[in-house]
Amino acid sequence: MTALLYILPAAGAVLFAAELVFRRYVVARVCDVFEEVPPFGVIPAEESPDAETFCVQTSDGMTLRGSLHLPKSGRPIGLVVFCPELNGNHWMASHYCHGLLQNQFAVLGFDFRGQGSSDPDPNYTPIHWVTEYEMRDIAAVLEFVESDERLNTLPLGLFGVSRGGVAALAAACRYPRVRAVLADSAFGTMDMARHFVHRFGRYIIPEFCFRILPKWHIEQTLQRAVRLSERRRHCRYVHLENEAVGLDHTHVQLISGQRDSYVSPDVAAALAELFGGSDRLWLVRRARHNMARSVRTDEYDRRVVRHFLSMTDRTQPRRTEADTAVSTANSPVSVHDPA
Repeated sequence: MTALLYILPAAGAVLFAAELVFRRYVVARVCDVFEEVPPFGVIPAEESPDAETFCVQTSDGMTLRGSLHLPKSGRPIGLVVFCPELNGNHWMASHYCHGLLQNQFAVLGFDFRGQGSSDPDPNYTPIHWVTEYEMRDIAAVLEFVESDERLNTLPLGLFGVSRGGVAALAAACRYPRVRAVLADSAFGTMDMARHFVHRFGRYIIPEFCFRILPKWHIEQTLQRAVRLSERRRHCRYVHLENEAVGLDHTHVQLISGQRDSYVSPDVAAALAELFGGSDRLWLVRRARHNMARSVRTDEYDRRVVRHFLSMTDRTQPRRTEADTAVSTANSPVSVHDPA
């Protein structure tokens, strides 16, 4: 009995020390994985001669640049602010928003700090996670919209792709003036981080060790890794899980690729549940990351237009020659591609 009085505290101390060493090593390794940018292979779009260029100042002195696409004739029926993906640029709005530009919408695209033609921030290097820096950029763009007499009375929507989609969703949660939001290939920060941990955990610790760890232990390790990353990168990450409270989910549309190896269908489905359920998500068969429009161009444009028309007085998109030449099945928005 006397021996146990010495053995138990000693064993406890050894286990505690082992846990500290384990945490210190694993948290740093998980943080490295969290910060590693996937090879997206983004090709920025070329300039559009029909658009107006503009620049705005953020509250911390960054100059952001972008372009405004207005209808060739008549007053716009609504304004959609486009948030590009990491390493993309504001000219990509003419690709993703093609249907909107054909249906009397104004589209405003801009470059986040550190990408495209906007100023780099000497204190911050953007990666694939949304931070409060990107939210500060969106705030500056929305202030610009409010200051422009051509735009400030129009119904306002947000459209974002990948990281830009996450930023658009977060901004829609924060700014009641936004009437509709559409996000292509977006994700929840912690859901995506968990996906990375389960996908690459065996490269950090032996797989048998990972399998026996309780879920609470993995979750605590992940949260510590995210906080470590914030300290290392001098930023605060945005968590849609904390932002979604109070948003009218009927104004949310999500699009994702069934063959997306980055934002997996499970991650996309988890985001859909956060914003109202599976009927908020269109999962496009055969589409990879950010490639839904390339795979289903006409259907993509129809759904985008139909969603943003919901914030205006109109209910049907204007038919074009291209619409007349193809079948226009009015399939409902659903979790599965109708094809």
